[in-house]
Amino acid sequence: MRRDPPSDYPLWDEDDDLIAAVRGDEVMRMRVRRWGDVEVVIGRGGAAEVELDLEAVAADGVPVRRRRGGGCAVVLDPGNLVVSLVAPLEGVGGVTSAFSACTDWLCRGLAEAGVPDVCGDGVSDLVLADRKVGGSCIYRTQGLVYYSTTLLISPDLERIERYLPHPPREPEYRHGRRHVDFMGALPLALDADAVIRLALLLERGWTGW
Repeated sequence: MRRDPPSDYPLWDEDDDLIAAVRGDEVMRMRVRRWGDVEVVIGRGGAAEVELDLEAVAADGVPVRRRRGGGCAVVLDPGNLVVSLVAPLEGVGGVTSAFSACTDWLCRGLAEAGVPDVCGDGVSDLVLADRKVGGSCIYRTQGLVYYSTTLLISPDLERIERYLPHPPREPEYRHGRRHVDFMGALPLALDADAVIRLALLLERGWTGW
């Protein structure tokens, strides 16, 4: 069983209610929401001094939190949709296969929503036309999997360039590109009706492990 992330920054605990509920009744739960604020989230093992321009983040008064899952730092802003899934899974292994299943599930849901060409690449990216349109993380603990992804709909690329230096590791398909040249956007709406529709499609499309 994994331990909680270091306590140097507050925990990104926005889905703790889903985790607690699934631990209680072993029934899958998920949510889709438009993010409302600007904040920076670093992975459980990420080094803030390497992955962030801490002076820029502090100057703008942007909070930094640490998530349970791994991966490099991300900037959340109102141009993002955050998709979260918590599902029961016996034991503590099978991280790679669970990650793959979650990626496939999300790509199928996006296809149903009218974006058919999204695929997984690297360890955790969602890609459309050779550009990153989503970043994901997974947390595996006894009896369940927690998966979360940030979908880029109208990302603030200028802010991302300001807060995030070039990452210390990158997928092969990035080819050293700057954030503004590497990151794309999904042709989806951010209004409430579109969010609800995507959530319904994803819920209907979940077939388990």
